[in-house]
Amino acid sequence: MDLKKTYIPRLDDILGGGVPKGSSMLFQAMPGIMSDVFGYQIILERVELESEIGFIYTNTRMPVEIERVFDKYGWDLKTPLNSGQIFFIDSISGMMGVPPMGKYIIDDFAKSTEIVLPAIEDIAGGTAVIENVATLIDSIGADNTIKCIKMLNEAAAKHEVNIVYLFTRWDYEDRFVEQLKNLVDCEIQLFSIEEKVMYRQVFMVVKSNWTRASKCKIFFELAEPGGVKVFIPKLLVTGPYNAGKTTFVHAITEKAVSVERQAFELFPTTVGLDIGHMDYKGFSADVFGTPGQERFDLLLEPLAREAIGTFIVIDSTKPDTFARAKEMINMCRAEALPKVIVANKHDLPGALTPDEIKKRMALWEDVPIVPVSAQKNEGVDKALDTLFNLIYRV
Repeated sequence: MDLKKTYIPRLDDILGGGVPKGSSMLFQAMPGIMSDVFGYQIILERVELESEIGFIYTNTRMPVEIERVFDKYGWDLKTPLNSGQIFFIDSISGMMGVPPMGKYIIDDFAKSTEIVLPAIEDIAGGTAVIENVATLIDSIGADNTIKCIKMLNEAAAKHEVNIVYLFTRWDYEDRFVEQLKNLVDCEIQLFSIEEKVMYRQVFMVVKSNWTRASKCKIFFELAEPGGVKVFIPKLLVTGPYNAGKTTFVHAITEKAVSVERQAFELFPTTVGLDIGHMDYKGFSADVFGTPGQERFDLLLEPLAREAIGTFIVIDSTKPDTFARAKEMINMCRAEALPKVIVANKHDLPGALTPDEIKKRMALWEDVPIVPVSAQKNEGVDKALDTLFNLIYRV
């Protein structure tokens, strides 16, 4: 099956590689969750990376406001607008008393179908973003909205256009919402989860006509700039003393902060925390590194309590510290978390291989061990890829 990427981090993996040509997607968001950025990111990435064409049908924001949203996320909308790769169907400016801006103008929502249909033909093979289905419901009624979407989907399938519907789920009748969901090929729900005093935003694929929906909950944030990022609230980096945890944290994060003092052995050692933030391949994560000395073990449990994944950093040349590493795995309850053993200093004489380390530590077969030289930034990307794949198994 020929699939087209959405360029939303992790979403393409869940969907088996992307979405088929001519298929429809519904991003259903609870009030307060921004679904428009998903649609904007999809169309812009496809235009920039695949030279597609597409349009944005806007009925909640004026085009000039949408341009400001693109600017906020660091995206260049002016270039594809000027070249004609992206155009607006403007159904809001005129109603607001502002000169319309777009290739197509709508002065009555009831005319949406007859005006959007030729626009779909104009972008054969491209991407259409329809915002917001809720506005159509409120303007022309649920039954007329259903009729409109049916006709748009038929035209999109005929011209191999991916049509992306953005929908804020207000308190509409369940009957109508079910009709809407049955019309589309794929549904992604956007909602929030309360964690103590924090609210996390989540997206989840609940329907896909071409692959099994995993219903894996993906935490996300809207980064400015950057757009949709998979958000990992906390990654823990721990391991024995002098294994290279601080060096590893600095290798995977930007502007990490460490609290250090000079030890009697004249080696700097972390006496507080290594704290940093990372953006990597669409992932956004806060990283916390712990000291390795036993007197700081009290930090492990509270840090691990809300961690999503763990890096256990060991010194490949010092098998006498492996027992301590296993002790720390147990103390931070990392046996229940996705984890990667970072076999640091693998480039030094006497470094053990991953198989030798696994045998010495008596680790389970499914615990990955990644050889790394944090000092040289070797193997770091593989360690990150391995842990993220464990966290979000599809």
